[in-house]
Amino acid sequence: MPELPEVETIKRQLEKEVVGARIKRVEVPTSPTASKGQGNKCWIGDKQLVVGEKIVEVARMGKYLFIKFGSGRGLMIHLKMTGRLVLNDLDYDTAPHTRAVIFLEDGRKIYYWDTRKFGYIRVEDDIESVMNNLREKMGPEPWEISDVELLRKLQKTSRSIKETILDQNILAGVGNIYGNDGLWLAGINPKRIANSLRLAEVTKLRNSLCNVLERGLATGGASDNTYRDFYGKSGSYQNEFLVYGRTNEPCRKCGRLLVRIVVGGRGTWVCEKCQK
Repeated sequence: MPELPEVETIKRQLEKEVVGARIKRVEVPTSPTASKGQGNKCWIGDKQLVVGEKIVEVARMGKYLFIKFGSGRGLMIHLKMTGRLVLNDLDYDTAPHTRAVIFLEDGRKIYYWDTRKFGYIRVEDDIESVMNNLREKMGPEPWEISDVELLRKLQKTSRSIKETILDQNILAGVGNIYGNDGLWLAGINPKRIANSLRLAEVTKLRNSLCNVLERGLATGGASDNTYRDFYGKSGSYQNEFLVYGRTNEPCRKCGRLLVRIVVGGRGTWVCEKCQK
């Protein structure tokens, strides 16, 4: 699943390319069970409502993208597991998993492609209200919260620290890749109960999460699976995973072989010597 670095990469590219552009039309392959104008479950809402709209801003909150229109309407986008937004790659005209095509008045196209169909683009009548409502529910990103504030959040739960930092109501934007790597960098075992962490450990964890997220952003994200950026290019963070996906490979600190376990139903990688 694209996490904060991948979604922020796409947001910056969208911002550069499409702010100021107008939408000419939208094509959505129709599901037999869809209501009129609804298309398939990856496009939610009447596509005619966006025709002629001018894109005035692109925003991101956690793993969500928002395309704002001059009218106050907008698009709320979540890529979920396998979604892609790609600009002007004509191969997607015939790709079997292209779920929507946004035609711009300048002749360019934005493709939404998704193999598993968990992601979506949703038409919103009042995009600012939607963002405000989401902001009230979503936790801050790791660089938006103090160590003491994070400690207070952790003290309220008896879940594992891994499950807790992946909870978007606690910390926004952190997913399985950067959560695993951040915990290893901080030397914290993913199975630790969140409320057992001391302030010094919380400080180290928050700093480590910021470190790996910033590294992910600097490398264009992780393309170990289906992720591509807005230009259809792969990121390179997968070439420097600290622990994620590295079963039976040596720990980069001590050389001990990394172990794959399951925490909260998610694949989790740990050095049993370095992470306490």
